[in-house]
Amino acid sequence: MKGRTVDETTPREPHDERPREVGGEPVAVPPSALGSERRPEDSESADSESDADSTPRPADTEPVAPFEPDTGPIPVQSPTAAHTAGTGSETVGDVPLGPAPVHWPQPEPTPPPAVDPLAAALGNASLLGIGYLLLRRRWLAVLAFLVTIGYLLVSALVVRNVFFHLVLVLWAGALAWHGWRIAAKSGQVPSPRRQRVIGVAAVLPVLVVVTLVRVDAAGIESDSDAARDGGDCDKSVAEVARLSFAHRLADPPLVARGEHATATCQRLAASAASLKTGLNGRHAALDQGFTGLAGLLKDEPAYDNVVRHVLDDFLAELPKRENCEVADVTQWLRDHRPEGDLLGRAADVVPGLQPKALLSCADSLLARQSLQPALTRYKSLVAMYPNHELTPRAKEGAQKAQWAIELAAVRSALGTSTGRPRYCDAAPPYTAAPPHAPPGRAYVAGSSEFTARLPAGWVVDDVANATVVLCVGPSGEGSVAKSCPYIEIGGLRRRSTVSFHRIAVPVRAIELTSGRVLSDVTLEIGGATCPEFLNTSTVGDVKEKVVPTDADVHAAFAPLVSR
Repeated sequence: MKGRTVDETTPREPHDERPREVGGEPVAVPPSALGSERRPEDSESADSESDADSTPRPADTEPVAPFEPDTGPIPVQSPTAAHTAGTGSETVGDVPLGPAPVHWPQPEPTPPPAVDPLAAALGNASLLGIGYLLLRRRWLAVLAFLVTIGYLLVSALVVRNVFFHLVLVLWAGALAWHGWRIAAKSGQVPSPRRQRVIGVAAVLPVLVVVTLVRVDAAGIESDSDAARDGGDCDKSVAEVARLSFAHRLADPPLVARGEHATATCQRLAASAASLKTGLNGRHAALDQGFTGLAGLLKDEPAYDNVVRHVLDDFLAELPKRENCEVADVTQWLRDHRPEGDLLGRAADVVPGLQPKALLSCADSLLARQSLQPALTRYKSLVAMYPNHELTPRAKEGAQKAQWAIELAAVRSALGTSTGRPRYCDAAPPYTAAPPHAPPGRAYVAGSSEFTARLPAGWVVDDVANATVVLCVGPSGEGSVAKSCPYIEIGGLRRRSTVSFHRIAVPVRAIELTSGRVLSDVTLEIGGATCPEFLNTSTVGDVKEKVVPTDADVHAAFAPLVSR
């Protein structure tokens, strides 16, 4: 093996065996540990030096540079590893030796900084965990901040009452106390002014912002209450709509009161809408509206002015409605007087509005031939206000309506179809007609074969102008007026006897005003008999009808019409 030669005449630099500093601390290095720092090249040099002792060194051999010790950090090794060299393991006796572990010294933990207790308390009182940040307790700061945010959200959106909101103040006090306690153990701060400024800078903006938001919310609530007390629920709701999410966080109970005010106004608006619908005379809507107002007054006495405003609008609109609608509404108010002084005054307007409305409604119904409703209105006015100045007119109207109803019943019974009218068997009275007396006026129902020949003054076309109704049936054969012999002309000149019969007409006379039957007879109308010539195809006894003149017809019907 070829090795480097070392000039032994050059004195070696002494190895510095003084204690080294590792990581700022002195470390003692045993001499045996230095041997483990030999490099392979040093081993070869050592072999070469041993060969040089026996072999003369040539004169031209270059001198080897003197040994330069490694100035890097020297690891501390255990005594058992002092004989270890290179990277392989060696054995000393029967004990195997491995690479020596390196023990680096650990730095001592940095003590927490000293924090002024007041600064820490003020920082934590902000609910943002600033005091924990001063104390280098970051996880506590994050936890405090998250708990605060969560509590604010629950307080703003779920549990919005005063007691739950006051717990937030207790939470701020607990954080301040905990920060003070931890800071008190951190040591005395020579100059706490800077830390206290930080604490004040943390809590003061929170207090200012919360105070300003709460003051703004209180102003909005005051404006809403003023609008409500003035009877303007719409303006009250508009004021509540100004509340934002910031107001929810700063004063949840106030926002809850605002939302309750909005719900109450919506409830009131529903009752007002029902009353407006009830102005058409719908009793169900009136009942719903007044029931809603009564319930709202019971639950929310502070809304009496708003209820009064709604009722005033209702009562102001009522006289402007159509007469029949006013009559219906006032009738409901009369029958269902609302309870309480506030709502009860709605019934106080009834005497001033109802009589005129009833009369005007009945007149319009009568003009439209709505006879039964008109009669009902007239009778209601007479019954409820017997001494009112409009009562005589109502009585007259009721009589007219009653007559119109009776006349309609008579006309319906007479009908327009052919055949025997229903009136002839069950005649309804028409009390407006005068009693039947001469000179009577007849309305003919049934056959008009002979009644058409009556004088114009005897018969009328409209039953309303009649005094008697004649139910006339089809004519038939009456009694024999005269029998005459006849001889056939030409042929066998046979003899025949011809009987001339009067004309039989069944007639029922019914008095129009009472509907009673005056007479139920079969009239016999006479006439000319035994003409000089008679055309007939029958031989033997023959039956013929007389030939009545107008005078004959008049004479037959006169007792029924003019008696």
